Amino acid sequence: MQEKILKISTIILTLTTVAAIIVLYQFPQMSGKKQRAQMSGVEKLDYDTANAAEEETAFPQQLRLELPKGANQESVKIENDYVKQLITITVDGAKKDYFDKHPLLGKSNHIDELYMENGVIDITMDAVYEVQSTIKDGFLYLDFKTPQEVYDKVVVIDAGHGGKAPGAIKQGVEEKDLNLGILLKLKGLLDQNDQNIGVYYTRTEDKNPTFEQRAQLANKTNADLFISIHNNSTADGVMSEYNGTEVMYDELKAEEGLSSKHLAEICLEETTAALGSKNNGLTAGNSIYIIRSSQVPVALVEVGFMTNQEELDKLRSDEYQQQAAQGIYNGILRALQEGY
Repeated sequence: MQEKILKISTIILTLTTVAAIIVLYQFPQMSGKKQRAQMSGVEKLDYDTANAAEEETAFPQQLRLELPKGANQESVKIENDYVKQLITITVDGAKKDYFDKHPLLGKSNHIDELYMENGVIDITMDAVYEVQSTIKDGFLYLDFKTPQEVYDKVVVIDAGHGGKAPGAIKQGVEEKDLNLGILLKLKGLLDQNDQNIGVYYTRTEDKNPTFEQRAQLANKTNADLFISIHNNSTADGVMSEYNGTEVMYDELKAEEGLSSKHLAEICLEETTAALGSKNNGLTAGNSIYIIRSSQVPVALVEVGFMTNQEELDKLRSDEYQQQAAQGIYNGILRALQEGY
């Protein structure tokens, strides 16, 4: 009887030991899966890369993603929102849990946030980068280059106001529309320029980026210069005889050489020459957020006065907006030629 009990006890102990070994073996895997599910996108990228086989991470680009079978260049859409430093990659055919089975691998350098779901990858960078993508042997490879690695010179242009912030309003004319009209004509000129100049715009439609986003676009591209386009009005908003062009600069950073002040002087001279408008001189602008927050040379061009009837009529016309764009364009090229 005792011998029988001993045998049963031995069997039970053996089974318990085996069960414990199985549980202990599976626990790290279960724990790892649970842990990974709670990770941020950047943490998952680092985790998956660290646990991948060496041959899976032997590529020179920063990121690599295995694409769904049959995917090609047309299956991948890449959008780069420079103002938000947000790169969005949409992969056709990548269903809900695709990125769990086919993880993104590579280095998380300069990536602040990473979100992957339902075939969409959102990558928020720590600055502005240009995306270089290639597809080879069923894999998407991504590299991120600074504007200076791609272009000889970098310029940021801002159209003041936008969206629900119209700026000055006179006789049904909203300043935001005048500013944007001039910017789009300036864009047309810059698009035709054959120099290797990278141009970034805070807006090219009726939107209203925050002041911080506008200034940060200049700072995070490390631009050679930053131009903001506005139009003026009298302090009380009453129509008057006062007219002309003036340019604001950062008077607290008005050192000699390639300064905000010198850039403003160039823009004022070239814009008034193109428009034939009255030269009202330079205006101290450190009180303006985008001017004092800019870490690069900045000039805010007040093209004309909406509170002057003659100038308002001119500003409404495509011809005068084109002349304003030409003047600012000439100022940009001159500034770059002078070493900005």
